[in-house]
Amino acid sequence: MNAEEVELLSDSKYRNYVAAVDKALKNFEYSSEWADLISALGKLNKVLQNNAKYQVVPKKLTIGKRLAQCLHPALPSGVHRKALETYEIIFKIIGPKRLAKDLFLYSSGLFPLLSNAAMSVKPVLLGLYETYYLPLGKTLKPGLQGLLTGVLPGLEEGSEYYDRTNTLLEKVAAAVEQSAFYSALWGSILTSPAVRLPGVSFVLLHLNRKLSMEDQLFVMGSDIELMVEAVCTSVQDSSVLVQRSTLDLILFCFPFHMSQATRPDMIRILSAALHVVLRRDMSLNRRLYAWLLGFDNNGGVAGPRSTRQSNPEEHATHYFNSFSKDLLVQAMVGILQGKARGGEEESILMHDLKPFRILISLLDKPELGPAILEDVLIEVFRTLYTQCRMELDLQNQSPFSKDHTHLSSKLRENKKTAELIKTANLLFNSFEPYYMWDYIARWFEECCRRKVTSGSHSARHAGSVASPELSLVEFCRLVDFLLDIVSL
Repeated sequence: MNAEEVELLSDSKYRNYVAAVDKALKNFEYSSEWADLISALGKLNKVLQNNAKYQVVPKKLTIGKRLAQCLHPALPSGVHRKALETYEIIFKIIGPKRLAKDLFLYSSGLFPLLSNAAMSVKPVLLGLYETYYLPLGKTLKPGLQGLLTGVLPGLEEGSEYYDRTNTLLEKVAAAVEQSAFYSALWGSILTSPAVRLPGVSFVLLHLNRKLSMEDQLFVMGSDIELMVEAVCTSVQDSSVLVQRSTLDLILFCFPFHMSQATRPDMIRILSAALHVVLRRDMSLNRRLYAWLLGFDNNGGVAGPRSTRQSNPEEHATHYFNSFSKDLLVQAMVGILQGKARGGEEESILMHDLKPFRILISLLDKPELGPAILEDVLIEVFRTLYTQCRMELDLQNQSPFSKDHTHLSSKLRENKKTAELIKTANLLFNSFEPYYMWDYIARWFEECCRRKVTSGSHSARHAGSVASPELSLVEFCRLVDFLLDIVSL
């Protein structure tokens, strides 16, 4: 009870008001069916209206709780409409300042309603937001993410209330400042899967395609990390539609030749986006490849004018080598090292198989997979070796002193290692027969040379860019392992 309420308690009429509210609230306790709730709400409304001269509503915590309960999705629309009447009466009585102060008290029931509301309830709810929430302006910020999470489900394509919801969101953005609005929007997209599609669609709709991203940085919000995390989560959503929209967003907001995000952030986004190839969906792959090769969503060339080539193939090669190849290598190595997890609910086995499957899919795109193979293959060997070793607990075995037949048998009897080896062999079998062993020979030569020169020189081929240096013993251990498991 705040000081204002304590002061009002000296007024006998206000004390009677408190008693009347108490009595009205008791009716909720004895409600056994939805008709009883409508009756209880009607009695509460009457008490509130009869005492509208008092701007301080007594028992507001209990009232807020009861109203939220009356907006439960399992209840019929009649109860919802009656509860919204009560909200409106309260909002009229308390005014914007007190509403801003008690925002969470009343919003906890309202915000989840729209996605479950009947068609007759939606306009009433939107009306409440338009009439009472919009005037709050910047004081709406503490509840902004909740409001957006509650309103975005109304942005359903073809819905009767699409335009009204869109207009409401635009007005909210203007009221609270664009950067604050978009920060809250990215927070909603990150935490609420249900609003990812409408949320990303809203951003895409309000991007000015004639301007560069640098001219509309407010779309990123005030916390770039939050946006990056939201984009990474969204591009790995279980819905293809969400992934497709997010890739459209990435294409525009994060071109490789621009610097809106830091290099580590770009690698994070790319690592997340690479998982879409596992869906084998052409619409997703087309967008991913366009992003990596310097094209827009319509197939037009992107990138600095000075680097654009008239021939699309030449442009793709030049753009990839100039802007995205190194990042793709880093992202792929990160995935192989287990730094990028593909989904919250996937099994450990699926997580371990994904790097190999992603690389197999990338090899289907001649401009991408083969171009990074030299740089990542040694990490493929390492990852496979590490995963099998951990699964079979071979850490304590001394290298080269093992029964090859026994080890090979153990690797194939274990379900996880058998699946890993099978998937890895799918990858290795996609190479030319000579390639892998030629690659190993070059690495062996490099390790020997490095051993002789005591590591004073860096590796001569691109593989060393992404991988920590291998000792000769470690490399021999890898080759020894590969000879056990690779189909020759």
